Amino acid sequence: MGVFVILTLMNINWQNPYEDASGQWYKGNLHAHTIVGSGCGTLGVDRVLELYVQAGYDFLSLSDHMNLTLAADHAPAALTDRLAMIPGIEWNATGGVEHTGVYSFDLDLLRRCTQVHDQEPLLGSLAAVDALVIFNHPNWQLTPHYRREKLLARQGYHGLEVYNHVIERLDGYAISSDKWDFLLKSGRRVLGFASDDSHNEADINGASLHVRAPRRDARAIYGAIGRGNFYVANGGMTLDKVTRQGDVVTVVAPAAQEIRAIANGGTRIARMRGTELSVKMSEVPGEYVRFEAYGQGASIAWTQPLFKQ
Repeated sequence: MGVFVILTLMNINWQNPYEDASGQWYKGNLHAHTIVGSGCGTLGVDRVLELYVQAGYDFLSLSDHMNLTLAADHAPAALTDRLAMIPGIEWNATGGVEHTGVYSFDLDLLRRCTQVHDQEPLLGSLAAVDALVIFNHPNWQLTPHYRREKLLARQGYHGLEVYNHVIERLDGYAISSDKWDFLLKSGRRVLGFASDDSHNEADINGASLHVRAPRRDARAIYGAIGRGNFYVANGGMTLDKVTRQGDVVTVVAPAAQEIRAIANGGTRIARMRGTELSVKMSEVPGEYVRFEAYGQGASIAWTQPLFKQ
């Protein structure tokens, strides 16, 4: 196994990515399509922004396939001012496979990515620049999204979608935490993301990132994502706090019916019916622990992993 490449953006305290408790939580989505930039999108840019504003989102990225769609070029300031916009694209290889979210404030970099047609050269070109790289919907059954062997072999990505809302209505499984735990147990330090992957109105507000940042500003939020100071959710589930005091990690989720601690490749090591769960890192098997908070219906919130060292 090769050495995992830490990109310029990343500055994560893997022992506790939630150490900085200043600022506040901002809700957003990094994966949305429009009719302007993607053939699969059905909504205009202004309608996409309007719906996300109505749903209470604070930030958004329009990640069209192989096309940089800038909200300011297609929507009025009255809408673009309501959302912190993070530039991005959804890259895909020839044939429409290996979907990869790439996010950066270097617009020329994003445009250059659309001229690359194989994933390995793409990842190599991004290894030493300020870009956030996410593997999308690993359990979509369109081959090869993504076999475990490929996830382990690829280098130069920051994380993968552990939940993709649009796959609820497509072939496959929307939750990919199985492959996340496989990577984490294999020694890969990758972040977990969740997205709407919205193509139409019904897709919007099914998933979200909750990023703790000093202000509702695109660059501040982007930087906090790069530090791992966020959790992800579907169905409106939220966390109040994730803390580590010495050996003890505590998660509080006011609306949770149950919280679980997951370690060692997917093993549930603790569960609590209620709104708070604490575990001792010294008692965790393996090298990491992460948490899942379950609420009403199928709602779940996922923390980032915390490592012993």
